[in-house]
Amino acid sequence: MKHRILSLLLAACSVLALRADEGMWPLNLLSKIQDKMQARGLKLSAEDIYAINKSSAKDAVVRLMSKQGRMFCSGEIISSKGLFLTNHHCGYDAIQEIATPQDNILANGFWAKSMQEERRAGFNIGLLRKIEDVTTQVFNGVAINAPETERVAKIAAQVNVVRGNLLKALGDEAANYIIEVTPFYNGNQFLAMYYEVFRDIRLVGAPPENVGKFGGETDNWRWPRHTCDFSMFRIYTNANNKPADYNAANKAFAPYHHFPISLKGVKEGDFAMTMGYPGRTTRYTYSEGIRYLSGKERPMRVQVRRDIMDVYETYMKADKNVRLMYSSKLAGLGNYWNKFNGEAKELSKPEFYQKRKSAEMAFEQWVRANNKQADYGDVTSLYDEAYAGLNKYGLYSVYFQDGVSNSVPMANVSQVYGIIKTQKDIAAMDAVKDSAKIRKMNAAVAKMIAGYTEGISEAYHEFNGNIEKQVIAVVLKHILMDLDHASLPASMLKMDEKFKHNYTEMANSLWSSSIFCDTVKLKKAMANFKAKNIEKDPLYTIIAGYVNMMNVDLKPVLDEITNKLARANRLYMAAQFEMEKDKVFAPDANGTMRLSYGIIESYKARDAVNYNYFTTSRGILEKYIAGDFEFDAPDALINIIKKKDFGRYADADGELHTCFLSNNDITGGNSGSPVINGNGELIGTAFDGNWEAIASDFGFMPSVQRTISVDIRYTLFIVDKLGGASNIIGELDLK
Repeated sequence: MKHRILSLLLAACSVLALRADEGMWPLNLLSKIQDKMQARGLKLSAEDIYAINKSSAKDAVVRLMSKQGRMFCSGEIISSKGLFLTNHHCGYDAIQEIATPQDNILANGFWAKSMQEERRAGFNIGLLRKIEDVTTQVFNGVAINAPETERVAKIAAQVNVVRGNLLKALGDEAANYIIEVTPFYNGNQFLAMYYEVFRDIRLVGAPPENVGKFGGETDNWRWPRHTCDFSMFRIYTNANNKPADYNAANKAFAPYHHFPISLKGVKEGDFAMTMGYPGRTTRYTYSEGIRYLSGKERPMRVQVRRDIMDVYETYMKADKNVRLMYSSKLAGLGNYWNKFNGEAKELSKPEFYQKRKSAEMAFEQWVRANNKQADYGDVTSLYDEAYAGLNKYGLYSVYFQDGVSNSVPMANVSQVYGIIKTQKDIAAMDAVKDSAKIRKMNAAVAKMIAGYTEGISEAYHEFNGNIEKQVIAVVLKHILMDLDHASLPASMLKMDEKFKHNYTEMANSLWSSSIFCDTVKLKKAMANFKAKNIEKDPLYTIIAGYVNMMNVDLKPVLDEITNKLARANRLYMAAQFEMEKDKVFAPDANGTMRLSYGIIESYKARDAVNYNYFTTSRGILEKYIAGDFEFDAPDALINIIKKKDFGRYADADGELHTCFLSNNDITGGNSGSPVINGNGELIGTAFDGNWEAIASDFGFMPSVQRTISVDIRYTLFIVDKLGGASNIIGELDLK
C-alpha cells in the first residue's frame, strides 16, 4: 500500500509539473507571473498590460455582449478611431441580421468605403476599466460551515448588495457601466469587474462567407486551417467620447489604447500572448464527473445536436434563402456539436480518468496525514452522491438546453409557460395581506405579456415550417426514448402511446393544431390572453409539463445535486491552496478577461504526424472545390493566389501565410482574442483550438494544446486585395 501511495503522489506531482505554464490568468495576478513572461520574450511590464490610472493593453481588448448583457466573444481595437477586429463567426449573427436576399452581405462580403456607409450592428461591447477584490464584503456575515443552501442564498444576497454599492459609488457614470461580481476558485474569492458598455456599434467590413468560414464544419477544430475568420466593427460615442445609444450624429470612439500591427510575421519560438474572455473551464472536475461526461452527458448532447443539424442541412442545401436564414443557427449548433463529440472521445480514454483519480487519492492522503478531516473529510462523499444524482437526473436539463431550446415553437412554449406560472403564483398569494404588492406584480405580468407579444415576429424571424416540424419530431423522439418515463409528464406519455412511438406523425399532429406553430394564431391568442385557453394547446401541454417537471417536481433533487457539487468544488479548491502554499494557481475561466502567454510552436499530433506551425495560401488551392458547401472560394481570391499578388503581406519566404499555431491556452469565448508579440503588437486573431486538445477544458494538455489564429497579414490582404478597402488599411498603425 505504501508503494501504491508513493506512486500516486509521484504521478500527481508529475501532472502538476507538466501544468507549470498553463493558465488563463486574471490581470490582477500578472505581477506574480511577469518574470516568467519576460523570460519567454515579453518586453512589456505587468503595468503596461493592466493599469487603472493610465492607458494599457487591456484598454484595447473588447468584450462582445448581446443587448441583454450576455458575453459571447472577444475582440481588439486596432485604430485611433475605434475600429475593432473580431472573428467572422463572432460577427456572424450581426451580419446575418443586416443581410437580405437582395443584398446578401453574408454571402458576398461587405466593405464600408467611408464611415457613412457603415451599418448599425445589434450588439454592445464592454471595455474592462477596473478589477477590485470584494471577497471580504461578499463573505460578510456568511458562516463558514453554514448549510450550503443557506450559504448560497446569503452570498447571492451579499453579491447584490456589493454590486449595488459599487454602482452607486460611480454616480452619474453608473448608467454606462455593468459591474459583475464574479466567483473565482470555485467560490473561494470574488472579484468585481467594471465594464464600460458602448451601445452604438457599426459594421465596417467582413469577407464573403466562403472566405470567413472556409472549411466549414469539416475543418472546425482541425489543423491545418485556411479560414480568414475575421470581421470589423467600429465603436461610436457621443460628443464627449462616452457611450450613447445609436445616433447618426455620434462620432467614432477615441480609445485609450489601440494595438499597432506587425507585418513582420512569426517564427517558431517567438513569444505570443492572448488577451480575451474565455468562457468556461472545469479543470478540477472530479473523476466521477469525467466518467459521467464521457459516458453519458456529452454523447447525448452530440446525438441531439447532430439530428437537428441533419434536418437543417437537408433544407439549406436545397434552398439558398433557407441557407441564409439558418446559417447562424447551424454554426452555433455545429461548433459545440464538434466540441462535445471530441470531448466524449477524449474524456473516455482511461488515462484522463486515472490522472484525476491519482490526484484525488493524493488529496485524501494529505487530508489524513494533516488531520484535516473536519475541514475536508466529506469532499469525496459529496462528489460521489452528486454524480450519482446526475447519472439519474442530469439528462432532463440537457434535453431542454440542446433539444427544446433549439425548437422555435417549443422554446416559445417555455417562455409563455413562465408567464402563466408567474400569474398562477401571484393568484396563490394572500391578496388581502399585501394588495399593493399584488397589484404591482400583476402589472409586471401584464408588461411581460405585452413584451412577449411584441417580440413574436422577431422570435419567429428565422423560421422554416418544414425544418421546425421535423425538429419537433427529433426532440420528442430523444426525450421519450432516452429518459426515464417515471419522471416525464403524463400528457407526453399519453401522446406517445396514442401515436405508437411514431414521432413524425406526432409532430405532424402538433404542427396542425398548435398556436405555437402559427404566428398569426399565436399573436391573436396573446392579444386576448387567457391562460386557460393556452393551456389547452397540445404542444403547450406537453412542453409546459416537461418544463414544470424540471423546475418544480425535480427542483429539490436538482438543487441538492447542485449544492453538493458547489460545496465539494469549493472545499477541494481551498484544500489545493493549503497543499501547495507557494503555488500561484490559475483559476478556471469564467467569462472574465484573461491573459495566456506562450510561444509560436508546431506539434506532433500522433505517430508519424507532425504539424508545421503555419499554413499558406497554397492550402486554399489544394482544398478548393467550386460550388461546395464548405470549400468554395471567390474566383477573385483564387486568381490572386495563383498570381501570387500578395504585395507587402507576403512573408519573407514569398508566400502568403494564412494561419499559425501558438501554445496559448484557449477555450470558447476566446474567439476574436488578439494574439500579441513581445513588443505589444498584434500578429493575429485567435479563432479556434485543435482537435487533439479538444478536452482541454478539463485538463491542460501542454504537448498538443494549440491556439489557431488568423495571421494578421492574411486578414489585411483580404481587406486590401480582395475587398479593395484601402480606407481601412489607411487607419492602421502598421509596423
